[in-house]
This record gives sequence, C-alpha cells and structure tokens, in this order.
Amino acid sequence: GGFLKEGSASMEVLRTEAEQVKNGELRDLLPYGFAIHHAGMSRVDRTLVEDLFADRHIQVLVSTATLAWGVNLPAHTVIIKGTQIYNPEKGKWTELSALDVLQMLGRAGRPQYDTKGEGILITNHSEL
Repeated sequence: GGFLKEGSASMEVLRTEAEQVKNGELRDLLPYGFAIHHAGMSRVDRTLVEDLFADRHIQVLVSTATLAWGVNLPAHTVIIKGTQIYNPEKGKWTELSALDVLQMLGRAGRPQYDTKGEGILITNHSEL
C-alpha cells in the first residue's frame, strides 16, 4: 500500500500539477504524495507545494526550518531532525531555542484541523 489510493482525486491532482513543476526532484515525488520545500526552489514551486499541502493532497512534506517557522501550515505529525542551525553572524552552528522548537512542533495537531498531533524530536543526547 501507499499513502494515496490509485485513482484518488489527490493522486490525479498531484500527477497533473507535477507536469508543471520546475524542480526535478519535486516532479518525481509529487505523484506519490510526497514533496520538498526549500529556498533553492522557485517561488512558483514553493507556493504550489504550500497550497497542495494545505489542501491535504501532499501527505508528507520535507522542508527546511524556515517553512516550519514562518508559514501557517498545520500538520498531523511534525518531525524535527536536528536542533542546530547555522548562524552566519556567529560563524558556527547554534542550538535552536526552546521557543523555536515549540513553534515548529506547534504545527502538529491544530484543533481546527485534527483531534491530536504528534511531535518527534531527533537530536543528540547531549542537547536534550
């Protein structure tokens, strides 16, 4: 089995939209209900991903922290892989603040969309 049923409306929408996408990796992922979102993508592709995710066509979205911080896209499960971000002002990797982690995890299980949510944090033991 997969995330999307063969012939489902979401699968048809994603297959159709994938044909218009500029990013090759995204084009390959979309028909399966997966997507990526990062600053290296065109604005058109990023907006399309945001819209398809908000409309629940995309089942799994892998994004940079910027999306998790700045865009109001609720999810059932949020997984944070790594709690460090590069700080160009300090010239080194720094830990996300507890507030930043909570902001990202807060995307999971929004009451108006879901009855519950899950947050998964993957980090080094020393950072707990």
